[in-house]
Amino acid sequence: MSDLAGVDLGFARVDVDRGRRRGHPEAVFCEGKTVPEVVAIAANLVESGAANVLATRASTAALAALADAFPDAVVHERARLAVLNPDGRARTGDIAVVCGRPEDEPAAEEATLVAEAMGSRASRRYGAPVDDPAALPGWLDERERPRVFVVADGTGGALPTLVSGLVEQMVVALPTSSGGDFAGHAALLSALNSCSPGVVAVNIDNGFGAGYAAHLINAGAGA
Repeated sequence: MSDLAGVDLGFARVDVDRGRRRGHPEAVFCEGKTVPEVVAIAANLVESGAANVLATRASTAALAALADAFPDAVVHERARLAVLNPDGRARTGDIAVVCGRPEDEPAAEEATLVAEAMGSRASRRYGAPVDDPAALPGWLDERERPRVFVVADGTGGALPTLVSGLVEQMVVALPTSSGGDFAGHAALLSALNSCSPGVVAVNIDNGFGAGYAAHLINAGAGA
């Protein structure tokens, strides 16, 4: 069956109606699934006519299998993500994805690629001067103003608040588990308890959720 109840594959029920309801098809969260399961779910979505299907948190083996199964797949190893049946849609607005450390870039890349796949224009603004907060205003002022920021940070989680205190746009805080204390929980708590209005947070390493939220904000701002 292929209605709102989804397509039953036995090991998973695939929501092929999500694209109509939400404007973007269901993503395949690959972690914890076998490679054949990942490929089968992805194939079902693509066969339903969905474009820009995202396979996230994919292992090297899963990415290789997806590349074999879908010749037009665009694979991004560092972000552990593949875009299947890409449609090359026009991009709108601007999302700035900010981070200060190389360790935070995989999550930042996932957010950037997700936003782009959904139809947003996204700019990478890596290398923020996290060790010299006094330099941050000048670093930001050198760049055009986007509609929304995504700020990835896995240290003490101060960077999203610092950015929010300097800009008028909303900031989506993306705490990461890389290189900081308590596997990202300190960064998450810092984001949730930010004293700067306009900071919203996704869960640890959730680049998909950050990119998705930023796209909705960006698209809404241009309405």
